Amino acid sequence: MTLMNIADGAAHDLQIRDVHVAGAGEAEAQAPLRLRAVTLTLSPGEWIYIAGTNGSGKSTLARMLAGLSMEGVSGAIDRGFAGEYPAPYVMQQPDAQLFGETPREEIMFALEWMELKADEIDRRTAETLSRTGLGRVADVPWDRLSGGQRQLAAIAAAVAAEAPMLVLDEATSMLDDQTRAIASELIRERHAAGSAIVWVTQRLDELMPEQRVLAIKDGELSFDGRARDFFYGWDEASGVSPCEASGLQPSYLMRLALAMRTEGLMQDPLPMTEAEWREVVNL
Repeated sequence: MTLMNIADGAAHDLQIRDVHVAGAGEAEAQAPLRLRAVTLTLSPGEWIYIAGTNGSGKSTLARMLAGLSMEGVSGAIDRGFAGEYPAPYVMQQPDAQLFGETPREEIMFALEWMELKADEIDRRTAETLSRTGLGRVADVPWDRLSGGQRQLAAIAAAVAAEAPMLVLDEATSMLDDQTRAIASELIRERHAAGSAIVWVTQRLDELMPEQRVLAIKDGELSFDGRARDFFYGWDEASGVSPCEASGLQPSYLMRLALAMRTEGLMQDPLPMTEAEWREVVNL
């Protein structure tokens, strides 16, 4: 693997060119979680979704973008604006990623790693605990907290670090609606403040029409474009939408829109959001 040098203070794109990831051992050699000839660019402050079926390689790509150590990597990687240190990376299971003993310790650990002054660490920790609703359980050990509370603490610590990029790998998939809304708002605020967001998901309802989607299938980048084109575009090789070609199932309403377009009953741009559907059916 070639890891390119990054100029101090540079804010240029993160670039991956012709990157392959191969399994190291016999068991890994049979696993599908590898990448083949992946090339992409991520700009400062950009928001991208990575979609794909289980075992497609989307988590492998997410870990690479986060800058986590990986074996069997070949190709060229220029981390650009993301810098030389790994980006905060939040996984689906909280217990595999917690370093502190309580929510307060978890957030403080993330800030101490940034070598901030003690008063700034205290200020940011208190602010984050308050905004997430974790203040009342700030000093409660993990074994007395729910999985959702532990996961929210992991997300809060990642956001508090104010890193140039956050990588979230199915990070909200196991949260209830209320906690997911809190976590999503935190992440969107961080994005508005300038951080790039890499969001791995199988929840296709999270994708908005103009957002960028990277679809991974069998370790290869099968689509890179707008969400609307992902659902309603045409994959010539398979004769279906890029979403279906990636092994994912569009929602009933999206399949309905595709069928209505085929029958000449609906024209592009086809609706994706609830607001767009209301406009189409004049509700």
